[in-house]
Amino acid sequence: MLSLTELLRWRSELHPDALALVDEHGDQVTYVELEHQIQRCALSWSALGIGRGDVVGVLDTNSTAFVVHLFGLARLQAVPALLNWRLTPVEHRSLFDLIQPAAIVSSQNLINQLPSNLPPIRIALHSDEECPPTWVPDATEFIDGDLPPPPQPGDVFALGFSSGTTGRPKGIPLRHEALARSALIDSAENAGMYLGARHIMVAPMFHLAGLSNSLMGLVNGAELHLRGAFNPESILDDIEQLGAVYLTAVPAMFHAMVDAARTQTKAPDLSSMLEMSYGASPIAPELLREVETLFPKVRLRQFYGMTEIAGALTTLTPTDHNPSSAHRQSAGRVNPGFEVRLVDRHGREVADGQAGEILVRGSSVLHNYWDDPEATKEAIIDGWFRTGDIAVRSDGYLTIMDRAKDMVLTGGENVYPAEIEAVLYEHPGVAEVAVIGVPDDQFGERVHAVIVIQPGAVVDLETIMEFCRGRLAGYKLPRSMEVVDELPRNPTGKILKRQLRSRHWEGHVAQV
Repeated sequence: MLSLTELLRWRSELHPDALALVDEHGDQVTYVELEHQIQRCALSWSALGIGRGDVVGVLDTNSTAFVVHLFGLARLQAVPALLNWRLTPVEHRSLFDLIQPAAIVSSQNLINQLPSNLPPIRIALHSDEECPPTWVPDATEFIDGDLPPPPQPGDVFALGFSSGTTGRPKGIPLRHEALARSALIDSAENAGMYLGARHIMVAPMFHLAGLSNSLMGLVNGAELHLRGAFNPESILDDIEQLGAVYLTAVPAMFHAMVDAARTQTKAPDLSSMLEMSYGASPIAPELLREVETLFPKVRLRQFYGMTEIAGALTTLTPTDHNPSSAHRQSAGRVNPGFEVRLVDRHGREVADGQAGEILVRGSSVLHNYWDDPEATKEAIIDGWFRTGDIAVRSDGYLTIMDRAKDMVLTGGENVYPAEIEAVLYEHPGVAEVAVIGVPDDQFGERVHAVIVIQPGAVVDLETIMEFCRGRLAGYKLPRSMEVVDELPRNPTGKILKRQLRSRHWEGHVAQV
């Protein structure tokens, strides 16, 4: 397997004049220009003393500069750490304690989100005349010098972080070969992957979904239009004006685009969109139908994966999304290069049709967390990575039941919230829902539903409760419900059930 730097260089030689990146800062580069900028960037970092093994924090929204510095640092075999621009200075401080960066490169307007204990080398992106005095504006002038040998496939390309839905994030080394494998396999048979295909890249590139989908586009010679933040009206306009053919999103984004399209006096022309991928959470059946109506030519593809495996573990293909498919609500089949086992809480394999935790191994799977041997020991058992997700296998398809930690144990019965959520999503008045376990004096835990009502819908909770009866066994029925304006989510769109549970469990001895 090649390194990502070699793959990008190969692309620049094949189609040097093809447009590679267009961003909101006015930057527009072809593939050969991108390659030249990466070389200059690497030389600039080398002149500052940055080299193999040095960690450099990178904080920016999606931009050409972000891509250039990411690849430039990786070219030196340094380790760019992908920082989340939504974190606070306090949260970033704990990350800096973990990674001990030798330098930091940040968008000027995000500097205030960094902690005070910064390394001495500080590069400001998108800077103006008010660049802070302790920072140096990003330079693009040519610097003479020689670069070290290029990175090897097994070298670390970047340092990602777990999404942090359960506590302190962990550092995850992302190797060239793992990301390259994912980019090539996950883009196979995708209708939107071809030379010159216009992609809208709004998923944040500090997260694996944004990074891996950007790499998918680059290795296929696509034209990436980078967006710093998600605005549903703007994305619909972008698709129509650019004739974009590919977009990756999470179901919450689909929901926002459907709502935005409803408010427009003239229906947008979204017929150019050929394929859209999604992940982070299942898509409700009604939302799926609305998306397919809004985008008349689109093929939908679901990826289930995680940062620890550097890409998608399973794929639900466009064919699997056919209404007649028995597996439409599954996460799809396991991708090439992975072995999967489903085991019970004692580590014994379960039969098809029974729920078990997903264990996975393969060449792309995490070797170790960054400077965290205890977390590594807990996550990797006899060479198998514990995903923490519960699934059922049928005909080779995996259906994700829930996170192991989200399972509700009520009266001695195991209840998987995703099963209850799937039923609640069938109610026409339910826009979004999260099911959690809350303390109960009689049963230990009871099933509790947190619901967002569809805009304009008038429903009461007793009606929704009655809807569930006859569709769920008695012990699975929500014993309580509440309505909220919105569900808390992390930057990747995952619902923060830990946050929902915490106020219910305050004062109780429980793991939330």
